[in-house]
This record gives sequence, structure tokens and C-alpha cells, in this order.
Amino acid sequence: MNMDRAHFAIHEGDEVFGSDGDKVGKVIAAQNDYMVVEKGWFFPTDYYIPASAIASYDNGQIFLNVSKDVALEQGWDTMPMTTEGYDTTTAATGTLTDTGYVESTDTINTTVDPAIDPAWDTTTRAEADVTAHSTDETLNVPVYEEELTATKTQREVGGVRVEKDVVLEEQGLDVPVTEERLKVVRRTVDRPVDAVDADAAFEEVIVDVPVKVEDVEVAKRVRVAEEIGIEKEQVERVEHVSDTVRREEVHLSEGIENVVVDEQTPDR
Repeated sequence: MNMDRAHFAIHEGDEVFGSDGDKVGKVIAAQNDYMVVEKGWFFPTDYYIPASAIASYDNGQIFLNVSKDVALEQGWDTMPMTTEGYDTTTAATGTLTDTGYVESTDTINTTVDPAIDPAWDTTTRAEADVTAHSTDETLNVPVYEEELTATKTQREVGGVRVEKDVVLEEQGLDVPVTEERLKVVRRTVDRPVDAVDADAAFEEVIVDVPVKVEDVEVAKRVRVAEEIGIEKEQVERVEHVSDTVRREEVHLSEGIENVVVDEQTPDR
């Protein structure tokens, strides 16, 4: 069905949905070939969706032939400057039938900007915005606060130094030694000399008897007399730190009607 030039039965407050079922926004005005759909509550954006994008209409709900994401990416957030072949000063209302939209005699306000058309009731629009907010959209206002965190760094506060010096000292050692001594004993004897010994008698004889003694030589050897062990252990202690932190407090203005404050404690 070609609806580019059809009058469509669109009313203020009608809800617009994409082909995927996601809500696009609500109608705030309508022209012959497009409708003005407002999306968002706190920071609303107007989209000028052409009638050719309408697939069906059911009891105040308009369904498009494209998904929500596709509709928002078509560049329809820019108001058409000129429209060929139709009157842009009025918008017709009527009933959507199987053969198209049947125009009625009722007209609706098509002005988007209340500064241009004071007839657009800002109070009614604000109340409608509240309804849209409570059912579809929520504005989350972050409330910040600072909390202390601690990081640990290591620094050197001292230590131990092991130094070795060479010290000279006199050391004595008792060493047992063995030495030989001669003892000469003269004894008087009276015995005959045999023939063999007689041949050697009366010859000059020199008898050398060696005497031995042990001398002590001093030598030095290196040995390990002691070991120095250096060990480190981790000892924990608690150090208290403090600083000034900031946090934000939320104050609700008094005198605002229809405001329900739901106190919820955030998880920490």
C-alpha cells in the first residue's frame, strides 16, 4: 500500500512501534505525509516519520514497516523543509481501513515548537512526558562519592653489613717429639778371644753410632671456624592512614507534586 500521499488517522499521544515491537515514541503532531514522533522524556528528540513507513494502526498504536533501530537511523530527525503536492499547514485525522486511511473532518495541531504555536499546551505535554517516563524510560542520575584506597610501596629503612677483617695473633702448639740418646756402659769382662776375633785384634776401630731426634716444622692450613647466617622474615603491622574524601548528597526540591521517593540503599 502506497501511503506517501494518503491522509492517515493519527492522533496526539498515539504510540509508535517498530516492526520488531520496540517502542519508538509517541505522536505529538501529524501532517499529510508524515507524523512527528517524540522519543525520550528528559532529552526528547523529534522524528518526522513519513506515512510510507506506516504498516498498520491498531487502537492508538502505530506499527512501522521497519525496526526501531532502522527508523532512528534514517535521518528522520530533520524536519522536512518543503513537501511536494500537499498542504503542510493542516493534518487530517481519520480511520485506517484495509484500503487506506479515511479522512475525517477533525484536525489536530501540527506545530512542533511551542514557541511557534502557543496553542500547544505545555502543561498537557509535561503530564504526557511523566506518563512516558513512568512506563518506558528512566533517567539515572549518578551520585558520586570518594572512598579511601591504600597502596603499599617498599622503601629501605636500614640493614646489616657484614665485614671481615684479618687479625694477627700469636698461637702456640705443643707437639710431642721423639729423640734418641746414647748411654755408654763400660763393663769388666774376662773371656778368651777366638781365632777370628784374634785377627781383628789390635786394629784401630772407629765406631759411629748415629743419634736421631725429631724436629718440628710449623705449617698453616685454612679451615672454617664459624658461619654467619643472615635471614629475613616478614612481620605484619597495622598502620592507620586517613584523608578527606568527598561525596554528593541529593536534595529533592519541596513543593513538587506526584513525586514518590523510593529509598534504596546501594550495595557497597
